Amino acid sequence: MKRYAWYHTLDLGQGVVTQGVFDHRPALGHYLVPTDLSGMRCLDVGTMDGFWAFEMERRGAAEVLAIDIEDPEALDWPRSLREKTVKTLDIEKGERFELAREALGSSVKRILRPVYELDIDLGEFDFVFCGDLLAHLKDPITAVENIRNVCRGSATICDPIVRFRLGRRRALASFDGIDNFQWWALSEHALVRMMEAAGFTRVERGKPFELPTASRGSWRGLRGIVRGYV
Repeated sequence: MKRYAWYHTLDLGQGVVTQGVFDHRPALGHYLVPTDLSGMRCLDVGTMDGFWAFEMERRGAAEVLAIDIEDPEALDWPRSLREKTVKTLDIEKGERFELAREALGSSVKRILRPVYELDIDLGEFDFVFCGDLLAHLKDPITAVENIRNVCRGSATICDPIVRFRLGRRRALASFDGIDNFQWWALSEHALVRMMEAAGFTRVERGKPFELPTASRGSWRGLRGIVRGYV
C-alpha cells in the first residue's frame, strides 16, 4: 500500500489506512448522502480510489457501479498543463482501486466510462454521487445532464465553489483553463441552477464547507454541496 500515492484516505481494516490527499471521513456529515441506502442501486461518477463507492456500499447499497477513465491523457487537461503535470495519481488509480476493493471484500464494479458517455445502457440508479469533478470538465453542463438521464431517484454533486462580490444568489462562474486544472469555478447558486437546468425538479442545498487537503494548492478551499431529485 505504501508504494502508492493515494488520492483518498481509506480505512482498509486491520489497522491499514491509506494516506490520501483527501480525507473525507471528518467531513461526512456535510455531504448530502443518505445514511441508509439499503436496497438501492448506486453510481459513483469519477471514483478515483473509490472512497464514495465503498461508502455507499457500506451504507447498504444493493449494487454500486463506479465509473472512471483509465488513460490520464483522456482527461480534459488544459493545454498549458498537459505536458508538465505529473499524472501519477491518475496513472495508478485503477491499481489503487483494485487493492482497496480486495482489502475491503467489496462487490463494487469499476467501469471505464467518461461522464460524457454516461448513458442509459448502464441502467438507472436510485442514487448518484459526483464529487470534485465538474471543476475539471470543459463541459460540466453535459455531465450533469447525463447524470440526470441515468438517475431515477436523486443525485448529489459536490464541487469547489467561489463567492463573488456581486452576490451569493447569482449564478456566476469564473474561467481558467491555463494556470490551474480547474476550468470553471462556480458560485453556489450556479451549482443549483446547473442542476435545475439539467432537469432535476427539486434541488436541496447543503451548507458550504472547507475541505482540507494533505498538501497546499488549488485543491484546497470551499466546497458546495447540492442534491437534486427527479
